[in-house]
Amino acid sequence: MKRFWIPLSALFVFLFCILHPSEAVSGAAAGLSLWYCTVLPTLLPCMVLSGYLISTGLMEKMPPAPFAFLIGWFCGYPMGAKTIADLYKKRSISKEYGSRLLILCCEPSPMFLTGFICTGMLRLSVFQTLPCLIAVYLPPVLCYGIVHAAKKNTKPVPPSAPFKKAETKDGPLASFLKFEEAMMNGFAVIVKIGGYLMFFTMLSCFFRNRCPVPFLSVLVSGLLEMTSGIAFTVQSGISRTMTAALCFAFAAFGGLSGAAQTASVLKGTPFSGKTVLFWKALQASMTFLMILFIFPFLKP
Repeated sequence: MKRFWIPLSALFVFLFCILHPSEAVSGAAAGLSLWYCTVLPTLLPCMVLSGYLISTGLMEKMPPAPFAFLIGWFCGYPMGAKTIADLYKKRSISKEYGSRLLILCCEPSPMFLTGFICTGMLRLSVFQTLPCLIAVYLPPVLCYGIVHAAKKNTKPVPPSAPFKKAETKDGPLASFLKFEEAMMNGFAVIVKIGGYLMFFTMLSCFFRNRCPVPFLSVLVSGLLEMTSGIAFTVQSGISRTMTAALCFAFAAFGGLSGAAQTASVLKGTPFSGKTVLFWKALQASMTFLMILFIFPFLKP
């Protein structure tokens, strides 16, 4: 059954486009607008530059964990997973260490949380924002700490694949070719992300307009695509505490669109997108419960 769900989903979207063309076009336009106006200018430069730095060996003087952490947390989905995949392909980290880093580095960016959710959607004060950010970023740290403690004897780099020295003999032409390769790889990944955003936004629009239960409509919309789902949640009219809890939980989960993007950038590595999805679901549940508990006590 697992191998049939993607073709069945594609068939469903195709029928949706045929039977409801105006709604399909509206959903596709919303997804592509989100990609073009927000995702493309935010992620593409980071994708190109991080890929170039890894390919030149310049980042090998820096431990891989802080590098993947910085890229993942400051650039958002799916840059953490892409950076870990690139480091693994360069044999800078082992499979076991990369699997642990995926627990920690696949997070929404602070700019998205503060700019889009806290300020743009919920209009939270500074005193409300900080505890909510902690509720999003604390669960992955706790999950990573538990797994790291259980596997603390695992070496981050296998003995057969030591760190390579930074390449210092590359001339201008070789450096330019590496930059061009990083740019082409970035283009390929960003186009895939745009496709996933478009299709998942179309699915979100379909369920949003037809679900008879308003709360279920909010839940499905946010689980499919987090950005449009968060905006829909704020407009749904549910209580402010529940709205905040759902918005931050959707951001912590990343949506199935984010999961598909993560699985896409992990291709060619032994890392499992399903494992990442499990950890994201667990972290989102923890975030939801934390916000649900603390938000009523946060003064504007």
